Amino acid sequence: MTRKDFQLVADILKVHVTSHTAQAMALDFAQAFQKTNPRFDKKRFLDACGLEYVRLNNGRELHIIEGN
Repeated sequence: MTRKDFQLVADILKVHVTSHTAQAMALDFAQAFQKTNPRFDKKRFLDACGLEYVRLNNGRELHIIEGN
């Protein structure tokens, strides 16, 4: 997949970002995309989806989920 494909998915998910289902789907897509493309930028994708993503100093990831 190309950057345009990733952006298309992010644009669709962003419209529904207040939905927990859309947020979970964004995280699932990010993990799947990471497996298929070593250059995939998970933070950039989640930011494009409207989700806040933070990599902690201990290497763990934090995903800020808000909404209903």
